[in-house]
Amino acid sequence: MAEEGYNIIDTKIIHDGPVRLRIDSFTYKGKIFRKEVVEHNPSVGIIPVINENEILLIKQFRHAVNKYLVEIPAGKMEKNELPHDAAKRELAEETGYSGVLQPLTRCFLAPSYDTELMHFFVANSLTKLDNPINMDEDENITTMTVDLKDAIDYCYDGTITDCKTVSAIFLYYFTLNSEKTKKKNN
Repeated sequence: MAEEGYNIIDTKIIHDGPVRLRIDSFTYKGKIFRKEVVEHNPSVGIIPVINENEILLIKQFRHAVNKYLVEIPAGKMEKNELPHDAAKRELAEETGYSGVLQPLTRCFLAPSYDTELMHFFVANSLTKLDNPINMDEDENITTMTVDLKDAIDYCYDGTITDCKTVSAIFLYYFTLNSEKTKKKNN
C-alpha cells in the first residue's frame, strides 16, 4: 500500500529465494521512479545479560563483508514464528544459553531498500543449555563475555561495526541507566 502521492505502477520480481528482490516503478509528483527493494523476513536481535556489568556477544564470520564481526546474537524469523519464539531459538542456537526474554524495541534495519524489521530483546537469568541447539551449517560463531562499558567503547573505536549491535548496545545501556535514575529519584 503506497502512501498518499505515491502510486505504484509496476512491480517486477528479480529474484525469489531466502530473500526476494523486486523492482518497483512508481509515480510521485508526476515523475516515474524505480526502486530496488529487498524483501526480508522480520528478524530478532538479543542482548544476553550475564550480570549488570557484562553482556554476551558473538563473533562470527560474515561472507558479504569477508570478515569476522562482533555482534549480538540475531537471526531471521521463520514463517509464522513469533518474535519471542525466534529470539529464544536464536539465543540457544548462537550462544548455547536460554534466558528470560524482555522486549526492548523494534526497528527497520535499512528501510531505504530493505523491508527487514528487527525485534530486539534483552535476555536475563541466563542458563547454559545441557543440549544446545546446533547452529546453522554455514555459521562459525564464538561467544565472548564483554563488560558493558567496554562494549560502548567498542562501538566508538570500530571494534563493533555492526549497526544492529551498536543500536542495541546503546539502547540497552541508556535504558538500564534510565531505570537506575528512576529508582534513585523514587
